[in-house]
Amino acid sequence: MATTHYSKMLGDLDVARRIAYKVPPNICNTSIQELKVKSYILLSHAIIEEYIENVALDTAKSALHKYVSTNQICRALVGLISSGIIGRIDESGISRKLKREPFEDIALFANVAFGRFKYEVDNNNGIKKENLLKLLLPIGVDPETEDAATMAALDGFGQKRGAIAHAFKINKSHTLSEIEGDVQTIKIGLISFDTACQSCLS
Repeated sequence: MATTHYSKMLGDLDVARRIAYKVPPNICNTSIQELKVKSYILLSHAIIEEYIENVALDTAKSALHKYVSTNQICRALVGLISSGIIGRIDESGISRKLKREPFEDIALFANVAFGRFKYEVDNNNGIKKENLLKLLLPIGVDPETEDAATMAALDGFGQKRGAIAHAFKINKSHTLSEIEGDVQTIKIGLISFDTACQSCLS
């Protein structure tokens, strides 16, 4: 069963699609139609990015809560603690602390690791490969091994969004059917990431 975050994403993407109402599927005949397609790209990207951030953060929160309330360690918590350790390696004099800190108080160390992870999520800006690795690896999900095709689709869509977000051009470079195809591929593919996030809590 999909997470509530996934269901919300689907609904939001349906709403975003309305921006391209009456745009022909295979060609943009006017500048306004091209702007509508570009708006659809930007909105869809924002919705997908929000979903990935929310499902990742919620998985981390749930892993922490599970340990605090039941004393059970799940894969997401192991990933969170591991990323917390890796994130502190560059601190001066940290090697001695890291030999004992995580084992003296796992809950405290996990909370600190969660704080670091939340900072990464809050400062995320994209859905390209590097973004996905920062958001998913710390909760025990490797997007490359989980679904490489979906990661590639997200990376490609992130590049399309980047090309239009940082330059204003009316060049009719995208069609509505092309973008609808991208969004549909990503929607279907994200089911595997959604399922993987849930399985990391067991």
